[in-house]
Amino acid sequence: MSDFSGECCPPRGFDRAVTAFQRHAFAALFAGEAPSVAAIAEAASRDTTDVADAVSWLQAHGRLERDGDVLVGAHGLTRRPTAHALVIGGQRLHTWCAYDAVAIPVALGVTARAATSCPTCGRELVVAIADGRLPDDSASALWMPHGPCENVMRDFCVHANLFCGPEHLDAWRHAAGDPAGEVVTFAGVPTLARSGWADVAARP
Repeated sequence: MSDFSGECCPPRGFDRAVTAFQRHAFAALFAGEAPSVAAIAEAASRDTTDVADAVSWLQAHGRLERDGDVLVGAHGLTRRPTAHALVIGGQRLHTWCAYDAVAIPVALGVTARAATSCPTCGRELVVAIADGRLPDDSASALWMPHGPCENVMRDFCVHANLFCGPEHLDAWRHAAGDPAGEVVTFAGVPTLARSGWADVAARP
């Protein structure tokens, strides 16, 4: 998940440590590994200091999933099965939200198949991404929430969904009480994606 709304940014002082931990965690999850949080922290500590504070901040703000000391999720990727999936190079990955599923391949410039479902009708939505390029003829509508974001997975990811089209998005917004946010077309995703995952774009 990128910092679309400008919220959830780490405090100055250990923002470099947050970036370092997320970079190493993302690389491990992208490779299909299940390392310990301690191992990722040790790798990040070779790049910067204050990694322990960074891990605490990430977990408190819904940017880190763990099962004991085993890394489960970070930087949009998760080993936990979700409604949002990616297939890249024959490997199946899961993401925290629909936005992550379409944005991560764009940020990395890779060919992928992203799959999610419309919250209004339940229809499966499959997006073919070729070398980081989203289709320009899609009728799908991507909803990007705004507002307070104390916890990324709870406050942002549960609402960052892909809809069949504007009509189904409008129906969901009406039922949800017209939450704050905006529609982002596929043409607007690359700028956000490359900013949100700039730290890992050249790594995997």
